[in-house]
Amino acid sequence: MHSGDTGGLTVKNMRTFFWLARLRNYHAVARRLNVTQPAITSRIGALEDELGVKLFSRGKQSVDLTPEGKDALKLCEQVLQGIDGIVERFSRSPGHLRGAAHIGIVDTVARTWLPSVLNRVQQELPDVALEITNESTLELHALLKAGSLSMCITIQECDDPDVSNSEIGRYGIEWVASPQLIDPGRKYSLEELIRFPLIGYVPHSPPDILLRRYLGKHYASLGNRNTTNSMSTMIWLAEKGIGIAAIPPRAILQQISDNRLAVIQTERLFEPMKFYLSCRERPYSPVVQVIETLVREEAAKFDAIR
Repeated sequence: MHSGDTGGLTVKNMRTFFWLARLRNYHAVARRLNVTQPAITSRIGALEDELGVKLFSRGKQSVDLTPEGKDALKLCEQVLQGIDGIVERFSRSPGHLRGAAHIGIVDTVARTWLPSVLNRVQQELPDVALEITNESTLELHALLKAGSLSMCITIQECDDPDVSNSEIGRYGIEWVASPQLIDPGRKYSLEELIRFPLIGYVPHSPPDILLRRYLGKHYASLGNRNTTNSMSTMIWLAEKGIGIAAIPPRAILQQISDNRLAVIQTERLFEPMKFYLSCRERPYSPVVQVIETLVREEAAKFDAIR
């Protein structure tokens, strides 16, 4: 039997059960809930004692739901959603919310309107911790699917049935380079552009696919090409005159103002880069809901500046 404050059909135990079912790893759940692994074991054991069933079949390398566990998970999700709705309905104001939200972002967001989000959280939600992960689109989607993130802002929709996607902005893309590498006063054709060394994206990543569509048949014939999954690295390489890069100018306003980078005038324009907010459907806490609203507001403000 399990005793202490872990016993019974409690919200704490149900949340622990949900996250263990989602992450299938005790260590990952312990990190997310900020508890010890023995505490997780105790909570799951107490829940199983209360329900009279085994929720997990525990192997050496995996933690899998039993058939009873799968049924319990569906009901648990409904209960947690209802509880979060009650908290949201009767909380005095967003400023009294406590908790954490885990957000993933790509470099472009980090270099543009993320500081506005952080400032608002600090001012309006003093007891909310915002944990930021800055990775590529594909890596962020993997983290979101695994349950390590509450939401992410990327340049591609996340293909998971438990995730909702919505477009929150479009940024123009331009070729940029060091003013020492190009003639800022002339307009370049596509044939002239491909003669420059290219600073590109990791092959088959979403921005690389955008680049492939722009270059068409010329993409395969590019000779000198450097690739990276970091826009910050790409910007630094372009500043050093290593090559030309396709970047949203709004992410490098300071570099353009300081004449460290220049936009290349071209005969053909890029299609805009779309940005998507992807959110987990469950569990959807009041903290995550407020943060999502705030993120949407700041993204809309930034997108409105043309």
